[in-house]
Amino acid sequence: CGSCIRACPGGLITKQEFPVPIPNGWDLCIDCGHCVAICPTEAMHQRSMGPEDCEPIDIHLIPKWDRVRQYLISRRSVRRYIRKPVEKDKIVQLLDVARWAPNGANRQVIRWRVVDDPAKVHQIGQLTIDWMKGVKDKNPALYQEAKLEVFVETWEAGEDRICRGAPCIIQAWAPKDERTAPPAAMIAIAQIQLAAPALGLGTTFTGSINTASQAYPPLVEALGIPAGSMAHGTCVIGYPAEKYQRVPARKPVDAIWH
Repeated sequence: CGSCIRACPGGLITKQEFPVPIPNGWDLCIDCGHCVAICPTEAMHQRSMGPEDCEPIDIHLIPKWDRVRQYLISRRSVRRYIRKPVEKDKIVQLLDVARWAPNGANRQVIRWRVVDDPAKVHQIGQLTIDWMKGVKDKNPALYQEAKLEVFVETWEAGEDRICRGAPCIIQAWAPKDERTAPPAAMIAIAQIQLAAPALGLGTTFTGSINTASQAYPPLVEALGIPAGSMAHGTCVIGYPAEKYQRVPARKPVDAIWH
């Protein structure tokens, strides 16, 4: 039928008596599996997977637009959590679904660090505050522009605006020189954040922890980030302390059409 030929992102399949790779096609193939996933007769086998390795799509589980829209626009960044640990199996479910997030050239370079020890979470918050205090001395303009004093002053007053009381931190790592890593990590984190409410969980992206993880050696050591790797995305996760009742207003779409 030619579906695999049309689906191949690199145009690496051609039709003879049946579909075959073009010359040197395997050298360019990124093992995305689209040719296997699209074949209606399970005839296509690729070097890294066959139909038996691929989960069938159940179209009855795909929600209609009104449900998709409501689910997406009702997601909020949660900044207050109850004192309840997140079950490991739920974290595993979220990390598992993140494997299918879009990533450059299907390189799948993201590794994960999960911190679910409350004492360790608090330590990471403290080290992030320590980094902020260093920024105040070394780069006062940044300290002021980023309003870091809000985090430092409230922390010292006993209020955590870094981890927000969340019992768990999820962080995405990748090699420092991997060009596809920054967008891949952000998209994977976003996929986790979108999926979390279906498990009763809330999340918020923590740019403060992530930035400190890239620049503050004591935090790099505490997180165990390997040499040659760096943090590309961080979020906290837990059970929300409060429930939102409505969707807040946003600016209208600003788009240029050509």
